Amino acid sequence: MKKIRMMIAGTANPHVPLYLRGAGRNVEALEIVAVSDFDAVRLGQASEILSGRPGIRYYHDYRAMFEAHPEADAVMIGSDNVDHFEMFKAAVERRLHIYMMKVISMDEDECRRMIEIGRSYDRVVQCELELHFCPQFAYARKLYRSGALGELKSVYLTNISQSPCNYFPNWGDPLLSYGKRMPLRPGAAVFRGGAITDHPHPYDLIRWITGREFRTVNAVSARNQRARLAVEDHAALTGELDGGVKYFVNPSCSNLEEEVPARRLLWPKSLECNLKLTGSLGYFACDYFDRHVYIVGKNFASPDRLIADSTPELPAPAGASLIGSFAAAVAGERPGPESTLEDSFAAVRVMNAAYDSIYRNTTIEL
Repeated sequence: MKKIRMMIAGTANPHVPLYLRGAGRNVEALEIVAVSDFDAVRLGQASEILSGRPGIRYYHDYRAMFEAHPEADAVMIGSDNVDHFEMFKAAVERRLHIYMMKVISMDEDECRRMIEIGRSYDRVVQCELELHFCPQFAYARKLYRSGALGELKSVYLTNISQSPCNYFPNWGDPLLSYGKRMPLRPGAAVFRGGAITDHPHPYDLIRWITGREFRTVNAVSARNQRARLAVEDHAALTGELDGGVKYFVNPSCSNLEEEVPARRLLWPKSLECNLKLTGSLGYFACDYFDRHVYIVGKNFASPDRLIADSTPELPAPAGASLIGSFAAAVAGERPGPESTLEDSFAAVRVMNAAYDSIYRNTTIEL
C-alpha cells in the first residue's frame, strides 16, 4: 500500500497522542508529515513523541501547515470540538482525506452542513468511533443480528470514567467542548460540554449493534461530584428506541480520580463500558475493560489497588481497526469508511436531546 501522507491539525483530543505513538493496526500505512497546535505545550509534547522520526515539521497555525504541505494526502482533525467545522471546510478546500476525532461538532447546524458537503466530496471522511472494532461489541452485534437473543426488549450501556478534565483542562471549558456557554438548566452555574459531550459511544454503539434509532430521551443530572468543574460530570438517560425497545445509558465521569501528575489507570477502574442486551430468548453482557491486575508495592502511584487494563488487540486483518479501515478506504481496498459523518451526527442528536431534556425537565422526542 502506498504511504498516506497525513497532517495532524490539533492534538487537543487525548486520543491523538495514541495515534502519534502508532496505535491501531495498519498505522504503518500512514506517514505523518506535519503537526499543528496553537497550544505550545501540546505542540511540544507531540514533538517529543515524534522525536525519533526525522523530517516532521511543526506549526502553531493549521492554515500555515496546509499551505506548506501541498503534498499531503490526508489530515487528522484533532483540535477541540469547537474548531472542527472550520478545519473541516479548510481540509475540503485542499481536497484532503479527513480523519476527524469525535465529536464532529455539538452544533447541529454545523453537522448538517458537513454532511451536505460530504455527500458530493470525492475523498474519504471518517469519524472516530473506535469501539466498532472492540471484539466484545462486534460479537454482540453478530449475536443479536443472528436472532439468537430473540426479540430485543431492552439495552443497558454505560460509558463511565474518571473526569478527563483532571488531565485535559480544555475538556472542561464549555466554549471549547460544547461551543458556547449554555447552562445545564435555567440559572445553573454548570454548563453543557462535560460527561454527555465526552462520551458519544453509547448512542453510536446502540445504533450500530441493534440497527435501531433513538425515539425518546429522558435525562437527569444532579449536583456535580466535582464542585470546581464548569461542565456536568454525570448524567443518566432512559427512553425508547424503534419498536418500543427500552434503554438505559450512563455516560458519567463517576469514577473518581486520584491526584497524580499524569493520567494513569487507577482504582476504582478509570474506565468502564458495560453492555447488556435482553431479548425474548436470551441475555448477553460484556465489559470492554475487562482485564484486572493487582498492583502491589510502594513504588506505584496507587499502591495495593485494583487497576484495569483494556482488552488486548486480537489477531485480525490490518484493516480491522479504525485507523486501519481509514487507510484501506483511502487506498480503495474497502468501499468506504467504517464510521461516517452521519453516524456521528446521529449520536450528537441524542446528546443534545439529553441536554434539552435536562434543561426543560421533560422527555424529548426525536
